[in-house]
Amino acid sequence: MGGVVSKKSAGVRSHLQEITIRGLGVIDNAQVEFKPGLNVITGETGAGKTMLLTALNLILGGKADSDLVRSGQERLTTAGSFLLPNPLPIEIKELLENNDVITEEGAVLLNRNVAKDGKSRAMISGVSTTAAILNELSEHLIEVHGQHANQVLSKPAKQREVLDSFCDSEISPVMKEYREELEEYLFMKRQIEELTKATRDKERLVKELSDLDSEYRKIKPLKEELTELDSLISRLGSIEELRIAATGASEALNHEEQGGLNSLQVSKKFLQTARGKDPYLDEIQERISESLFNLIDAAGDLQRYLDGLEADPNALENALQRRSLLLNYAKKYGSSADRLESYLEAIDFGVLAGERIRDLHGGDERISQLAKELEKKRAGLIKIANRITAIRSAAAIEFSKQVENELQLLAMPKARLNVKVNSRTGESDSDLQNSGLDEIQIMFSAHSGGELLPISKAASGGELSRLMLGIEVVIAHSYPVGTYIFDEVDAGVGGKAALDVGRRLKALAQEAQVIVVTHLPQVAIWADHHLKVEKNSDGAVTESSIRAISESERELEIARMLSGVEGSEHAQEHARELLNLRLAVKA
Repeated sequence: MGGVVSKKSAGVRSHLQEITIRGLGVIDNAQVEFKPGLNVITGETGAGKTMLLTALNLILGGKADSDLVRSGQERLTTAGSFLLPNPLPIEIKELLENNDVITEEGAVLLNRNVAKDGKSRAMISGVSTTAAILNELSEHLIEVHGQHANQVLSKPAKQREVLDSFCDSEISPVMKEYREELEEYLFMKRQIEELTKATRDKERLVKELSDLDSEYRKIKPLKEELTELDSLISRLGSIEELRIAATGASEALNHEEQGGLNSLQVSKKFLQTARGKDPYLDEIQERISESLFNLIDAAGDLQRYLDGLEADPNALENALQRRSLLLNYAKKYGSSADRLESYLEAIDFGVLAGERIRDLHGGDERISQLAKELEKKRAGLIKIANRITAIRSAAAIEFSKQVENELQLLAMPKARLNVKVNSRTGESDSDLQNSGLDEIQIMFSAHSGGELLPISKAASGGELSRLMLGIEVVIAHSYPVGTYIFDEVDAGVGGKAALDVGRRLKALAQEAQVIVVTHLPQVAIWADHHLKVEKNSDGAVTESSIRAISESERELEIARMLSGVEGSEHAQEHARELLNLRLAVKA
């Protein structure tokens, strides 16, 4: 359960739309469509139900194994299409953007190929990626509960996330406040450490900063100055070419006989003699007048430009000397490999030099002041952490009660659950973790009179699966992962107990998509969408296919599950009775 506290129960949840499998174990080619609600997968032992979960494990970034490639095939291919939640959580959005994934119609396609030589390839919507990225993305979309996957609940961090999810609406704003205060506290602590370290070498640093400050004040560099000098030097370095060009242009405009200005003035005089006699000719005269005025302005600008070139014969040498001074300053006090960035860094250091000198001279006083502020900040942080502890402690009691109620409905009437909130004192900064001061421990006993023990020691595989189901039902509303997959959730139960397990799965399916692999008809009857894995054999090659079955076919499949044989009329009557029972009982 990754990121429990950050998830919000709003909008449309994600769900698994489809899985495509080629060349995986006993499955040659299968395309399986899943629906919202409760999806149940049934079939004979050895038909390939496990291969379906194996395919899903690969899609979710699980370990690749070349032994999974179907005999006679060069590679296996698996793909899963997920409809993304709406609105899209920031964690998923950033993950997709960071991997250049573009979604289509709000869905992503996760692909995994495994070759016979063991080489594996992963993709998200056609973009190459890694199995680790598939796993990271899938954590926001799907929960897999099998005998191995359920072991994650044994980890303290996961137990804390489960409890925090249960009280999400209360704890999230307080947790946000705590983390912001913790970040400020740690920043202030680093400031004190850096200042303390600096004051130990104060004399040397003061001299270095004084030299920097003195040179900065003497040179007085400006941020745009280096760029402007480069431009000026480039222009002054070509002064003769510029003078020749400007002089030639000026003479061409001002020549008494052939100059552009003279020609335009003559043209204008001729046209003025006929002014008012033809509008078309008047318009031409206006254009010539405008051009004349523009040329007069240009001629004046050229002359001023030429006067400027003559104004300071030492301008180039002065500019080169100034630039050299600025570059030496940048080299001495800047650190970037880029010349301009190094120059700007050196200016910033020069601006701050005086302030840093004052800090060093008043270092002890400043450290003392910051230490007092830090202690006040720490006291406030502890108060917020204690509020988090109080929320968790109250939630732990109600959470335990609700899960125990669910376990009674899951054929574990004597099961007991106790959530311990063990808090550190906060005396050491190492106590101030990102999640607060608390360690959460879920204690469990499956049987009457049994000792409450940590989950890893108190629950079998089947019991742990049912415990996880009970927890998921309790937190489903506030922990909106899109899809839950259960394997072996019905291990060790039958009869009415199995019927109860099916009802709770149906209850969870009211909140999210649920996919269940089961051998029990009492569970299968609750399906909104029933998938059957079938095995075909020609004596040499065994193949499995997976398909959705109709309501009439469901009766036959439930009957097969009840009796273990095909075509039993007695079993069909029992199957019909079970299917009618679900209509009369609310999940």
